Amino acid sequence: MRSTETTAPGPLPSGLRLLVAGGSLYLLAVHVWTWILTTPLALAGRADFRQFYAAGAILQAGEAHKLYDYSTQKTFQDSVVSPAPTALPFVSPAYHALLFLPLSSLPYRTAYFAFLAMNVGLLGAGLVLMRPWMQSLRAIFRWLPAAMFASFMPIVMALIQGQDSILLTTLLIGSLVLLAREQDFYAGLLTGLGLFKLQIVLPLALLFLIWRRWRFSSGFALSAGTVTLFSVLLTGVGQAKLYVKTLLAIAGILPPPSDLARYPLTLEQMANLHGLVYGLCSRWLPVALVHMLAIFLSLAVLMWTARKGLCIKQSSTQLLLGIPCSVLISHHTYVHDLSGLFLPLIVLINAPLAEATPDNQKKFVGGVAGLAFVAPVLESFSASHFYLISIVVLGVLALVMVAAHDPSFDDSRLTA
Repeated sequence: MRSTETTAPGPLPSGLRLLVAGGSLYLLAVHVWTWILTTPLALAGRADFRQFYAAGAILQAGEAHKLYDYSTQKTFQDSVVSPAPTALPFVSPAYHALLFLPLSSLPYRTAYFAFLAMNVGLLGAGLVLMRPWMQSLRAIFRWLPAAMFASFMPIVMALIQGQDSILLTTLLIGSLVLLAREQDFYAGLLTGLGLFKLQIVLPLALLFLIWRRWRFSSGFALSAGTVTLFSVLLTGVGQAKLYVKTLLAIAGILPPPSDLARYPLTLEQMANLHGLVYGLCSRWLPVALVHMLAIFLSLAVLMWTARKGLCIKQSSTQLLLGIPCSVLISHHTYVHDLSGLFLPLIVLINAPLAEATPDNQKKFVGGVAGLAFVAPVLESFSASHFYLISIVVLGVLALVMVAAHDPSFDDSRLTA
């Protein structure tokens, strides 16, 4: 087991301390304003929690065999949440709907706040688990780690929308802790439970397979296979096939099997390579060529990350590298899906602070990571240009790569 002790950072200049405090307070103010503007919409049923709550209600009504049927989803969402022109599709494996089964017995607003409380509890657990990687931040201000959790825009939006991204982030934090303790099998088990965000965890699992982390891969296969089998048993083979067809239709591979697959995708609001290529090129290139270019770039980033990651000794550091890569090549990456980036960003920001006199490269990495931490606030000012954040995610991937391969970076501090 690797030591989690870190040395105390040297005293920061008063101006930098003021900048850190002022920046944190500014982000918190932006997010409070976002809460004020968007919470009434969420309570009116215009939040992602709508789809999860209705999925739980479908199970409660004993109609699991219709879980992915568009008309059933539309009927339940209109009746148990609020009427809307279209249904918000539930496109997670069926086992995930069980989480919302008890919540569906409550009125929608009560269930929304109950799930919010659950997410806040998960953040608290994540804060405790991340303490070894946040000691230097805590030495600056004791409240700074908690403030950073509360001021990271993807986490805030996940809270507001009633999204499940915080659950995945907590699972990834648990995996990081287990990998740091060289318990790779159990880390894989935890990551596999996050299959409800398959667009994030499947690329991550593929990378660990390429990196020949067999214990992690076997743990992932066991948990992911178990929840997949359970999902099929829960809904039946027919619905499982409809679920797969719907995913392929959303990806543009198959024609839509129902109106569910025609739900509009706002690619310009996705912080991945798909969104970046679409945002920059859709006005000049045919749609088919845009998709081909996005696939080519995604494969290139995957191969580059896989190759560079083979040289990294610590599996915990590989996880920090795999998260931004998975976000970039994911087919869906909205603002809340960036919650997992909290892990590599915090580690990169904290590591240089653990030394009294970090060299210029460490200062650069920590400073750029700090700017990347702030960048998702673009969602509050220009959501239609959020695809530009994918450039920031590329930068995070490069920063982890630099830190992991630079001998001057103390690996024990990079990954606690």
